[in-house]
Amino acid sequence: MPISEMQRVDIIAHHEKEAEIVALLQDLGVLEIDVAEDIASLGERPAVSTEELERTLGEIRYCLDFLNRYRSAKPSFLESFLPAPLEVPKEEFLACRFNHVPVYRACVSLEEQLNLIRTTMNRLATHLGFLSRFEALPVPLEDIGETRFTKSVLLELPPEKRALLFERLTERGSLWVPFEFPGQGRNLIVLILVHKDFSSALEEVLQEIGVVPVVFPQPFEGTAKEAADRVRARMEELERERRKLLEKAASYVRFERDLKLAHDYYASLLERRRKEQEILHTKETVIISGWIRAEDVEKLKTSLQSIGKEWVLFSRDPQPGEKVPIDLRNGPWTKNFEVLTRLYGLPNYWELDPTPFLAPFFFLFFGICLGDTIYGLILALLGFLAPRFLKTSEGTKRFFHMLGWGGVASIIVGMATGSWLGDTFDYLPGFLGAITRFKKTLTLIDPITNPLPMLIFSLLLGLVQVLVGLFVSFVKEWRRRNYASAIMDQLGWFAFIVAIVLYLGSTQLAFLKPVATPLLIGTALFLVATQGRQKKNPVMKVLSGILSLYGVISYLGDVLSYSRLFALGLSSSIIAILARTLGALFGTSPYIGWLISLLVALLFNVFNLVMSGLGAFVHSARLQYVEFFTKFYENGGKEFQPFGYRTKYVKVQNQG
Repeated sequence: MPISEMQRVDIIAHHEKEAEIVALLQDLGVLEIDVAEDIASLGERPAVSTEELERTLGEIRYCLDFLNRYRSAKPSFLESFLPAPLEVPKEEFLACRFNHVPVYRACVSLEEQLNLIRTTMNRLATHLGFLSRFEALPVPLEDIGETRFTKSVLLELPPEKRALLFERLTERGSLWVPFEFPGQGRNLIVLILVHKDFSSALEEVLQEIGVVPVVFPQPFEGTAKEAADRVRARMEELERERRKLLEKAASYVRFERDLKLAHDYYASLLERRRKEQEILHTKETVIISGWIRAEDVEKLKTSLQSIGKEWVLFSRDPQPGEKVPIDLRNGPWTKNFEVLTRLYGLPNYWELDPTPFLAPFFFLFFGICLGDTIYGLILALLGFLAPRFLKTSEGTKRFFHMLGWGGVASIIVGMATGSWLGDTFDYLPGFLGAITRFKKTLTLIDPITNPLPMLIFSLLLGLVQVLVGLFVSFVKEWRRRNYASAIMDQLGWFAFIVAIVLYLGSTQLAFLKPVATPLLIGTALFLVATQGRQKKNPVMKVLSGILSLYGVISYLGDVLSYSRLFALGLSSSIIAILARTLGALFGTSPYIGWLISLLVALLFNVFNLVMSGLGAFVHSARLQYVEFFTKFYENGGKEFQPFGYRTKYVKVQNQG
């Protein structure tokens, strides 16, 4: 059974031993603390303050985020996607005493200075853009305004309004003088100097023609060009200051390791405080309850003996209806495909783990969909070698291994169907003819010239998986002692589908005829007799039984869905052939034709490998989830999460 057997454990100890036991449990990492409802009323749960730890963690996360934003050397795409954990001895991890406060204060101060500079730069850039429009104006800006007898107004207007402005002002009087200067783009800069008695006439004219006097965002001294030069100088000064601050901010990356270590240390401490809230307290004792793998019960007892005798441990099997956490335990090969089960949802404790059943099918389906020897070889090398060089989590390594095994399946299928970069290996130079002959000796089916055998093989695989799904469902119901459902529903449909296949086979194989027809009639009558058993009316029992035979259409649709395996494998080979053909066309160009040919073929094949690999994963997984799991799988399980060190950046060595 690839799901670990679990035990419900209750540890009752003297309250003076609480701290030692909690520390021991976190170090062991074997118990998921979870108070059972039936004992929750036996004690009280004390309030444990976690605010200080949460504040500390928030400050450390701020520092790490600050370093990520201002580090000078950005991590590569691979490092960002698959960050390597820090491998730290347990003793160093538990002794973490890094004082992050000075770093936090420095980061906050730098952030505030950088934000102030950013705000100031934005404001100055706005001023510079405004002033640059009036750099041709030789008049000091502080002189624009009112004197005792005059008033000056600065206008920016398009050329077509200039004549209209002058015409309207002339109609109102002569107490005005214009000064014109080139503006930015098509616009003109016009400075109108008027006698104060003419001010109202000027305002009326401007309102009439729709021109608004220029208003500066703040007072400036000197001409617009002088003011703009001062703004530029100030911006350059701020830019130099910003660079110094950025260099200083980047230098704090030297604390990154300490910050990550402190983060995981305080995160583990916070986890401990939260679990302490789940401990029941009586006047003299504490009760720690939870789930543990059955095989770890003795290990826990032995460890508890090291802290004294003021404790007692009770364990029992899970009871029906209890929400038991799930710990998948598959073999070395099957474990690589657990990611597919986790993507869909873990099984509940009372059903079978689907991973051992889906693993061989996914392996085959992926190989058929990708279906090329060279593509499979590349994927296998990537899947098996990458985890050796990348420091990644166990889950990521298993994902790579799953892709690697998919590559192995593709190598096998590619050899059987003669697809080695499509038909590229049929056009190798003469001195490599041995490779071409070797390839042809391995070819069993050529789906390009004769697609029918491959299509039939894909459908047969689908039929087998549907039957396996029904059989697993039969076993599941039998284990639950739902014998009627197991025999009448699951086994009945299993036998009926097998009978249909035998009947169809008897049209070609005469020796099947004596068995096929009676079996088909017998299983059909069995379904008619049993599928309406829930109805009380005898007539409805028979009608429901007859109508249930229509369900065979659903199974037929499921099987036809597996034709996508053939279609995807065929498209992968055809695109590879297209890459070879296009490459050959460019190869006729003089001098560098061979290089262009190679690049075109390489580009198309890389594209084909990526897209076909993605399609192989998605469609192979889709067949598991939609066609296979629907026959028996319930899911709804919760991952077993034993109380231990909760780490994000650190891999604690020698834990437990």
